[in-house]
Amino acid sequence: MDTLDIKCPCCKAVITVNKETGLILHVEEYKKGPAEFDSFLSKQKSRKDEIARKFEDSKEKSKNRLQTIEEKIAFAKKRVEEEGNI
Repeated sequence: MDTLDIKCPCCKAVITVNKETGLILHVEEYKKGPAEFDSFLSKQKSRKDEIARKFEDSKEKSKNRLQTIEEKIAFAKKRVEEEGNI
C-alpha cells in the first residue's frame, strides 16, 4: 500500500492518505510540548510592562479629559456672564 503524509499548515497535524484510493488512513494531531519556564517568565514580564503602560496612558487621558471639561465650563460661564450683561 502506497501512502502519503500531509502536514496541515493550520493545525500542524499529520494526515496519512492512501495514494490510490484517497482515503484518510490516520490523523496524528500536533502535540504541543510543555512551555519553557524562561519563556513563560519573559511573557509575563512583557505583559506586566504593557499593562503598566496602558494604565499610565489611561491616567493621562483622564487628566486631559478633566482639563478639557474645566475649560468648557469656564468658557460657558464667561459666555453666560457676557449675555447677561447685554
